[in-house]
Amino acid sequence: MNSMSITQNIPPGTIDSLEDSWIKEAQQEIGAFEKLYDKHYEAIFRYVYQRMNSKDDACDVTQQVFVKAMTNIKSYKFMGYKFSSWLYRIAKSETYQFLKNQSKSPTLNLESHSLSQLAEEIDTTVKIENEELIAVLQELKEAELELIEMRFFEQRSFREMGEILNMTENNVKVKTHRAIKKLRK
Repeated sequence: MNSMSITQNIPPGTIDSLEDSWIKEAQQEIGAFEKLYDKHYEAIFRYVYQRMNSKDDACDVTQQVFVKAMTNIKSYKFMGYKFSSWLYRIAKSETYQFLKNQSKSPTLNLESHSLSQLAEEIDTTVKIENEELIAVLQELKEAELELIEMRFFEQRSFREMGEILNMTENNVKVKTHRAIKKLRK
């Protein structure tokens, strides 16, 4: 049997168990962390870069995220959330610590498609120009902006947002809808 047919017949949930085995391997032998790094690097980089103006800074912070994760992998325990959520929490902390140390403010790298989706969510009866929406987004508090970012610009589910932010899914929904309501005004 070739590896292609094995991969195609992987039962649901096996990918998570494969990652679980990689975590256990990395906890025993730090060199095994490479598999986790390879799987998650791009997503974590995009998350960090979304909040910065500099690709170089985003690369540096992303590397710091993985150094911290690798250093702390032995203490990682499954708490009902995906491993990636643990990485995102580290990324969030490292990103904001970097920006604080550099006396920089977080930025939001926007795509017009995501802006259009957000504009539709706010109000479908009035045409909102991208410049107007960007100006209104700047008036949000940092926590509100983060919710909007994750939901509309990163296309995350409420459940995933809750895992990353260490909040209940329902709490994330409520806070996101409040931020949208604030944007409507």
